[in-house]
Amino acid sequence: MNWRSFIVTLLVWSLQVLQLNGTGIKNLSRTRDSFRAVQVPKQFYDAIEKADFSKHSLQNKLEHFLEKLQKNFTISAVLSDSEDIITSERNYVYKIRELSTFFYEASFSFQQFSSDIKTFYETSKNASYALLFKLRQVPTGQPTLVKVLLTNYFAEIEFFHVLFSEIIDEAMEYSTESLKRIQELFFYYADTQHNILENWKLKTNPECCKLYVNFLQNQSSQIFKCATLDNLNIIYDVYSVTKLNIKYIIRQLEFRIQRLFNCLMYNSLNLQCKLLKSAEQDLKTLFRNLAELDMFIDIKTKKGRAAALRFRRGNTWNNNQIKLEPNQNYCLPSGFPNTQMSTELKECFYFLDNIV
Repeated sequence: MNWRSFIVTLLVWSLQVLQLNGTGIKNLSRTRDSFRAVQVPKQFYDAIEKADFSKHSLQNKLEHFLEKLQKNFTISAVLSDSEDIITSERNYVYKIRELSTFFYEASFSFQQFSSDIKTFYETSKNASYALLFKLRQVPTGQPTLVKVLLTNYFAEIEFFHVLFSEIIDEAMEYSTESLKRIQELFFYYADTQHNILENWKLKTNPECCKLYVNFLQNQSSQIFKCATLDNLNIIYDVYSVTKLNIKYIIRQLEFRIQRLFNCLMYNSLNLQCKLLKSAEQDLKTLFRNLAELDMFIDIKTKKGRAAALRFRRGNTWNNNQIKLEPNQNYCLPSGFPNTQMSTELKECFYFLDNIV
């Protein structure tokens, strides 16, 4: 009788142990699944890919424009060799419209690149915040010492995120506002060409054609150079360098938070969680990387904000914003296009009353 009771008790106890172990394994599995979920959102990489595509599309659109303008937009190219006056006139009008179409399409490319850059920068800030939010999901019930260290580490990461977001905002503001000014300039210039052709009724004799072609070639070249040669290269540089730094920073944040979760999951604070004991030291490289990026943007945009001062670890820090010049059509002379036209060219239009 005693042996039977003992065997029954042993079986019941064994069953309970198995159930408890099963529950523990399930909980551990859920915990590990939660820790493995520390990763950069896919939207972040999608945004990079889309912005890069827009940049390459814009570069392809603008490539060799000045060379093509000098080679193809000449009086001999615009006027066909045909003795048929109607055919010659049609070719002339087609070439002029083709030029305005280029500026319309380029304007759209600038707008698209600006939009995709903004999306990338906003997505980068969201990715940083998503990783920061993961720290708030650390399982409860940690020892007091671990809680204190986690609080300090979280505060350091949060401060880093604030600086990171601010610098991204500055790069975004400079790039999008600069692209917007170029986009508006190109669109205005294309519209001006269209309105002249449609409303001013240019005479199509060879002399007037020559005067107007020379006018368009000269003005198109000047506007293109003024808007793109220096400004666009700066925008490209700011985007490329900022993108590389953002990718590095986001991946490092992902690595550090995953490493933190791993050490908590395996309860090896002394072996794997030394990073918690010196959060500032662990993030020192990232802060230095952020400071260098801020300096680069400051130098490239010539704003002279003395950005390094922002990294003095005091109770306050400056929040200086980039101030952009309000002049939208900075590459257009006052009174354009009337003031740029010669008297001879003005006489080539039927509706002289439309010309100031």
